[in-house]
Amino acid sequence: MTKKEPKEIFHKSLIACIAIVGFGVYLSIRGSKEKTEFESLTGKIDYFDKTFQDLNYRNKGNHRFIHIVDFPIMFDLFVGKETGDFSPKFEQLDKLKVGDEITIYHADKTPLQRNRDLRFNKTVQFIDKDGEAFFVRGNKDKYGGYFLGGIGVLLGISLLILKRLGKIK
Repeated sequence: MTKKEPKEIFHKSLIACIAIVGFGVYLSIRGSKEKTEFESLTGKIDYFDKTFQDLNYRNKGNHRFIHIVDFPIMFDLFVGKETGDFSPKFEQLDKLKVGDEITIYHADKTPLQRNRDLRFNKTVQFIDKDGEAFFVRGNKDKYGGYFLGGIGVLLGISLLILKRLGKIK
């Protein structure tokens, strides 16, 4: 019976753990930013609906699509109201209508979103109309960041234990 050689994956795995923690920190910081720290766009709504073209979301009522005149990208907002959804903290989007002038505060796409459907920006954080809030983001980014950071740390600790036990190099 031969003894199995430890696999040489420690350094690559440790780099992956650091990347996971880094992305978690990025998300949690983004989820904690104030409205004024995001890019803003003010303009008139020229499209507002629960559906858009060929999109087939599982639960059609959980999204709102908003387009601002002369802006190249459609905004896709998740407004899920089911138990367990990461719904917005505050939302009264259905009171908006085509022709209303609004200000949308949005973030840049995350590295994971950059290659997704380029027609949409799904990073809306806040929407105001006449100085009144109509959409306030939920805690999805903040909690997602904490979760990823925790997973990255746990994986890193596991790697260190496996290296110390001689199971990996």
